Amino acid sequence: MPLFSQTKGRDIVGLSTAETLATVTGLAITVSPARIAALRVKTKSPGTLVTWNHVQAFGPDAITIRSADDIQTEDDTKTPADKKHDPLGKRVLTETGHDLGTLQDIEFDETTGHIQRLILADRDVEGERLLGAGSYAVIVATP
Repeated sequence: MPLFSQTKGRDIVGLSTAETLATVTGLAITVSPARIAALRVKTKSPGTLVTWNHVQAFGPDAITIRSADDIQTEDDTKTPADKKHDPLGKRVLTETGHDLGTLQDIEFDETTGHIQRLILADRDVEGERLLGAGSYAVIVATP
């Protein structure tokens, strides 16, 4: 299973043109079930992303989408795309308010986008414990 840290900087390639259309810079996640909702990407337009349902394949060297039309703006998808919503580097708190540390990485299934585990400096948290993610913190269920 890949880690998100290995995904940053990966090219997004259009199947219809065989051209590099964007580069992955971050991600947006959703809960219930815990999964990657979108990849935040760098293009000429700010606030752009590729929602997970537009990912055709997630390979070790590139991520493919059908065409440039699959790259959307945050307004088009209602998915938080700006950097403040990227969960990496955020505090991880339990639902009872205990600080577990800082989220360093996310392991996910490259086929479905489901989050397998949240990786902190001194522990891992199962992905199914994810309850919420925002501009301040990531919240997980108390074990």
